[in-house]
Amino acid sequence: MAVLIAAARFLGWLVSRVPLISGSGIPQTELVVLGKLHISRYDWLKILPAKFVGCLVSTLGGLSLGREGPCIQMGAATAALVSGLWERFTFSGHIHIAAGAAAGMTAAFGSPIAGIFFVFEEMKTKLTKGGLLVVACAVTVSELVTRFVFGFGLIFPFEHFLPLPLTQSWLYPAMGAAMGAAGVLYNKALLGTKNFEALHTPLSQNWRILPPLLAAFVLAFLFPSVLGGGEHLVKELNELAGNPLVLLKFLLILGVIKISFALFSYTGNVPGGILMPMLCIGAVLGAFCGQTFLAAGIISPEAWQTFIIYGMVGFFVSMVRVPLTGTALVLEMSGAIYCLPGAAIVALTAYWTANTLKCPPVYDSLRAAIVVRQKKNRR
Repeated sequence: MAVLIAAARFLGWLVSRVPLISGSGIPQTELVVLGKLHISRYDWLKILPAKFVGCLVSTLGGLSLGREGPCIQMGAATAALVSGLWERFTFSGHIHIAAGAAAGMTAAFGSPIAGIFFVFEEMKTKLTKGGLLVVACAVTVSELVTRFVFGFGLIFPFEHFLPLPLTQSWLYPAMGAAMGAAGVLYNKALLGTKNFEALHTPLSQNWRILPPLLAAFVLAFLFPSVLGGGEHLVKELNELAGNPLVLLKFLLILGVIKISFALFSYTGNVPGGILMPMLCIGAVLGAFCGQTFLAAGIISPEAWQTFIIYGMVGFFVSMVRVPLTGTALVLEMSGAIYCLPGAAIVALTAYWTANTLKCPPVYDSLRAAIVVRQKKNRR
């Protein structure tokens, strides 16, 4: 506990010194690419080490945060610093920042195709031949270094997962609609919790990260599975076996605790991402749906695990509203390429459901909040 208290004080001090490292860093990077936020090379030079250390301390402290968003921001910072070494080179817009962000995403997820889609689908970067070439080169080199220099492979070893039989294809749109609605609810809860904490906390910025770290301390003894981003938890879901009714009760409790802790972990301007917790929650919800269909006798015992994939895809797409990126990301992370048709249907249905419910994507809301804060600071 003493270590966590010291970590909270350090993180609070770090965020107060370098405010741009708060959160995942993706909204800040997107604003730079869109030309709505200017960050000098001196600021990038501060962001890179501060984000690295801040994210490392936050995740080691057990908070339910991901390293993937920070990797995207650190990739953008690296690109900005490296490109500054050659002043004679000119770039079209901020394509070098976008390419660095895509390389960071590839390094974190092992997903070069999703990295390319992310730049043009989520960051709204103008698609040009030159821009596509720059981004493709960045993600290719990043994947080669990650895989062959550091030896990283699939994050989730689910390449043996098979799609549902054609007679059960109606479950794809049903799953997409369920994940679309769940993503909308989580989106509103995430933003509501973050705003409520910011408005009502009695703590200064130096100590706002202490309550989530103390919650992590308690959960380390009571429910350690929910700590961290959730990579280990997703792998453990694949190994669940037993009575479906018993597993449903366990998954319900697990989902409630994981969602609550993930929401609490993102308060206090903590430097950490939401992508991996988002995928983990989607996996838990997908496993819950799979066990429900199994208990109802709709699917066979060999098929329920596939819903882990569909849960991650649908929940991610509902939150971020990027069907191409979400589908490619989960399939590249898991190697479950045979699930591509079903995952695409789930992604499109979740996308349509979230849009029908008129909920803006999570990063759009976070970007808007940053712009509002900027205007207030200028005044």
